[in-house]
Amino acid sequence: MSAALELELLGVPVVLESAEPEILERLRVCYALSLRANSTVRPLRARLEHVAHGFRVLVDSRPERAEPDAVAAVRALNHELLQALMQRCRAHYFVHAAVLVHGGRALVLPGLSRAGKSTLALALVLEGARFLSDELLCYTDVGRAEALPRALKIRDECVGYFPELATRFVGSGEGRFLPFEALPRDVLAEPAPIGAVIVPRWMGDGQERLTPTSRGEALLALAAASLNFGAHREISLDWLAELVDEAQVFALAWSDPRAAARGLLAELAR
Repeated sequence: MSAALELELLGVPVVLESAEPEILERLRVCYALSLRANSTVRPLRARLEHVAHGFRVLVDSRPERAEPDAVAAVRALNHELLQALMQRCRAHYFVHAAVLVHGGRALVLPGLSRAGKSTLALALVLEGARFLSDELLCYTDVGRAEALPRALKIRDECVGYFPELATRFVGSGEGRFLPFEALPRDVLAEPAPIGAVIVPRWMGDGQERLTPTSRGEALLALAAASLNFGAHREISLDWLAELVDEAQVFALAWSDPRAAARGLLAELAR
């Protein structure tokens, strides 16, 4: 018999269904801060079904997907759910980025996979920043970053940076998450105006400190990480240009996320 989790993401109700308790627990870990009561608005519906050779993933009107195991199925559901959410939230702009809040302002760290967004996001939370997302900047033309919180996903090679949390991670490999229960109770921030764009890059000899960069470089990084650039067409560059015009812009070459987080927050506090 299927069971369900009821969420709210960007004001959109979401129902996640599965007959597999393990699957529902993975999804509860991912979306614990978005659990909500029922809504009268038509929800997005997502379902994972155990079939003969793996799992079937069905999300709203998105094409059906088949995945070989539970980890791949949850990753596919998260991806398809984001695509369905972008279709529903057409007034929002989405950028692949970690987003933290410190001093009442949102810090945006844009980048593609393996730029270190989630690792830096966790390090910043441990240094006192609050969390909006380790994966997605969501905002409208009013320029306020909104929360789209999924549990932080930390890859194998980055777990060693956080020895005090070693026993708190759930899953392994691409399915390793840190439950929100392991973080401060007030870790989720309210929507906040965007105060800084920080372009991260891992380097073995990174200096762990912010360096000024040009607004053009910041704009290119945001454009490269944009997820619905085409949907907004001619206003996409206008929105991104306005964002970098109103924010501080930096680059961050890092090798140790804890040191980088301390240096970043100290520099911004000057």
